[in-house]
Amino acid sequence: MFNFRSMLFSTLIFAAVPPLVLRGADKPIEYVGGTVKSIPANATGSFDFDDTREMKFLFSGGFYAVPYELITGTELSKDESSHHIFRKIPAPSFGHKKETLTIAFKDAAGTAGSLSFDVSGNQANLAVDTIAAKKAFAEAATIPGNDWWGDRYWKTNRNKSGWETQTASAPPLQPGTPATK
Repeated sequence: MFNFRSMLFSTLIFAAVPPLVLRGADKPIEYVGGTVKSIPANATGSFDFDDTREMKFLFSGGFYAVPYELITGTELSKDESSHHIFRKIPAPSFGHKKETLTIAFKDAAGTAGSLSFDVSGNQANLAVDTIAAKKAFAEAATIPGNDWWGDRYWKTNRNKSGWETQTASAPPLQPGTPATK
């Protein structure tokens, strides 16, 4: 009889603990503020990182997209308030405290902006890591300019227009005067 009770008790514990621990895994992300006016206050939704060029926040009224190359930084701040039962008895929160994720960016005009979201700890860490990885990939994928160091020294068909303007704007040397730079 004792073995049956202990087995039943341990089965109930193992059945109840995973839902408590994973409770914050699928919580919706809540927009709590920022400079973006097109997202309604306290809108809930989710992040979409499927696109390689931009991050999207999907909410019930639509979505808001920020290109990774315009994101200037991310910041996490933890909610230090404790969980209480009946506002009197302190209780553990099983490690799923809310965190505020702030994403700083510059829009196409160069104006600084920010987005702040309330997310669970797992989602916050995943979002920060994904943004950093996609931002690094976007920066690595940019095509370098068509400048080449040899264009300053050699005349080629590629830099022909630059050489014509440079020689036309240079003052002629007078005989007997040393050339100076």
